[in-house]
Amino acid sequence: MSELKKASDRLEQAVARLDQALANGDLATQSAQAPALMIEMAAVERERDSLRVDLESVRVERARLTRALTEATERQAATRQTNEAVAERLDDAIGSLRGILGV
Repeated sequence: MSELKKASDRLEQAVARLDQALANGDLATQSAQAPALMIEMAAVERERDSLRVDLESVRVERARLTRALTEATERQAATRQTNEAVAERLDDAIGSLRGILGV
C-alpha cells in the first residue's frame, strides 16, 4: 500500500501546485504550468488506478490462499485422526499377536 500512498501524495502535490499557480494570478505561469501539471496528474491517476487494480488482485489471491490453507488444515486434521486410528488398530493387532505367541 505504500506505492498507493506515494501515488496519492504525488497527486496531492500536483493539485497543490496547480492551486498555487491559480492563486498567484500569474496568467503566464498558469498557462505554462497547467498543461504540465495536468499531464502529471493524469499520470499519477493512472498509476493510482493501476495500484488499485494490483491491490484488488492481491486481495483476491489472499482470499484464495486463505481458502487453500483452511482446506489443507482440515485435510491435515483428518489425516491425523486416520493415523491415530490406524496406530491404535496396529497396537491392538500387535498385542493380539503377542498374546497368541506368548511373548
